[in-house]
Parts: sequence; structure tokens; C-alpha cells
Amino acid sequence: MEGSLNRVQEHEDPNRFFWYFIYILITVVSALPLFGLRISDFGINYLFLLVVHEFAAFLFFGHTLFSNIWAMQIRFNQSTEVGIWARAFLRKLALSITMTTSIIIPVVGLMLIETWGGLHNAAWAWNAYLAFWIMGAVSITPDVIRYGRNRNAGDPKHGMASGLIRGNIALLLTIYIFLCMVVKIAWVTPFPKLTIF
Repeated sequence: MEGSLNRVQEHEDPNRFFWYFIYILITVVSALPLFGLRISDFGINYLFLLVVHEFAAFLFFGHTLFSNIWAMQIRFNQSTEVGIWARAFLRKLALSITMTTSIIIPVVGLMLIETWGGLHNAAWAWNAYLAFWIMGAVSITPDVIRYGRNRNAGDPKHGMASGLIRGNIALLLTIYIFLCMVVKIAWVTPFPKLTIF
């Protein structure tokens, strides 16, 4: 009985509606380029922007893939103390690498695509942005918020099943983004531009 009461209290969060609002705000604002919002390149050299964009993308992908595999294995197979340490290290990575690169990649990508006249003039880039936006909504934003709040620091196995599902969705979307960038495929027709943009 006492265990079930503690479990209920653990999942009750008086600030959850504030964080739901933050999640929705990030998701809605980041969707605006899909409807025609453009970001100026401010006259910054194209090659420089391309290097920043690609470096951030490879850092994001490599860190996400390998650190998640490493941390999941440790959190699942090792003692609780070691699992707590691995989760804390994963939190540092999420707040330093994942958060910053997930901002740099789309913003610099939007600046780069200005050369093409915006996302709507390059369907492959629009599709890549859509895939990254879905990844952000499904995986990146919830993870960064969750690790930033750190409410379950003492339970290394908390959220592993949902993390596995979201991580696999993100992996498939990443593969699609690579195909969009390299082969210039576009399986989804861009949404109509809003007149306000």
C-alpha cells in the first residue's frame, strides 16, 4: 500500500502544465518554417554556414547514437549506482550537445536554404526539416525537458522503454534526413505557405 502511494506521489507534478506549455510552444514555433517562415542568412558566407551545419549534424548523430547505446546498456545491465552515474552523464550530454546542436542544425540549415529561396523552393530540404521537426516533437524536446528537470535521477531504468521507442523513431527519421540531403528525395509535398509569411 505504501509503495503504491509513493508511486502516485512520484508521478504527480504540480509544474507539469507549465512544461506542457513549453513543449507545445517549442513545437509550434519550430513548425513555422514548414509554412513559409524564412530566416535570413545575414550575409554570412555559405561555406562557413555549411561547415557549421554539417559539423553540428555529425556531432548530434554520433553523440546520440553511441551515447544512447552506451548509456542504455549500462543503465539496463549494471548496478543501480552505476546506472545512476550513467544517467547523470547522459543528462550532461543532453543539456550540452543534444540541446545546442538541435538548435544549431535547423537554424543554420534555414539560413543555408535561403540561397535556394527558402524551404518551399527545395522540396528535399523541406522534407528534411519536417523529419527533424517530427524528431524534435517526438524525442529531442521531451528528452531535453526531462533531463533538464531531472525528476527521476535516482531511478536509472525510468523511461527506458519509451526512450527506446522514441530513439528508434528518431533513427529512422535521421536516415530519411540523410537521404533527403544526399539523394534529394522528397516523399512529402510541402504544405502551402501561409500568407503571413
